[in-house]
Amino acid sequence: MFSSKAAPASKRRTPAPEPTLAGEAAAAARMLLAPPDQALIDAVARVVPAPLEVEAARQDFRDFLCVPQSGHYIPPYAHVLSRGKQQAEFWQFPPSRLDGGDALRPWYEAFGFNPRLLAVDALIAGPDRPLDHAGVILAYLACLIAAARAEPLGPAVLRGFLRAHFGSWFDLLAELLRASGSPYLTLLGGGLAEFAFDLRAAFPPQGEEPIAAAA
Repeated sequence: MFSSKAAPASKRRTPAPEPTLAGEAAAAARMLLAPPDQALIDAVARVVPAPLEVEAARQDFRDFLCVPQSGHYIPPYAHVLSRGKQQAEFWQFPPSRLDGGDALRPWYEAFGFNPRLLAVDALIAGPDRPLDHAGVILAYLACLIAAARAEPLGPAVLRGFLRAHFGSWFDLLAELLRASGSPYLTLLGGGLAEFAFDLRAAFPPQGEEPIAAAA
């Protein structure tokens, strides 16, 4: 998910192999839903030789992804990101709505996916959390990607979900995290951009050929 290369994901010539996509989605979900621990920071450091300090990374996670009043908040909800408006170098977003992600409920229920069972930081936990948190969507995508490799109708279901619920809002989240100034979240934003590129390459819209991955 993380690359030591500085080039944007859109400039990469070959996507990651499809079998790694479910793992990428699950890892990204965990990083958006809970603050990093030392083991995660150490794992990231083995891939990207950047100095990261676990307490600073944990504080950045909460300031940027959990607390709207922090002055640094980046809303991680699809229905909020989709309605953002840019003015000069600043973005303005509406407040999140409790029902903002309810369109996802039938998708989750049809697959037996329960977002309430995910490990989530206490600051964003609770029964009223909107269902379209980016981390929840990524956790669901990890299940869909795995099913796409095992079920005959899996790829069609996954493409339908991507068409309906995986759009430019995700790219904006990745862009804002990359520009956050936080070393940890900058890496996370780059990883999200790479994942989106890989996913769209492996499961393009119906009628388009997948981009071949490097052997």
